[in-house]
Amino acid sequence: MLVTTPSSMLAALLENPDFREGLANAHAEFLGDYEPAPLTTEEMIEKVEMDLSHQATEQDKRHCRVIGEEWELSPYFYNLGFVVGTIDKG
Repeated sequence: MLVTTPSSMLAALLENPDFREGLANAHAEFLGDYEPAPLTTEEMIEKVEMDLSHQATEQDKRHCRVIGEEWELSPYFYNLGFVVGTIDKG
């Protein structure tokens, strides 16, 4: 059985450039989207559900097909970084 620690999982995510970009953009854009007060648990859950849901991933795939690009996991890792960055700031 392979055992990983939360810090090693986060380190692996931080190696992904799309995740890092999403994280940085969330930090930069936080005050434009939210009040400077801490996010509520409900707001954090809503952000995760909205950005990382199967529906959102499928919408990204459809968008890529419409504009003629091949869909990759990159948008998902960007969204994951953006969500983590939003939660971090919130």
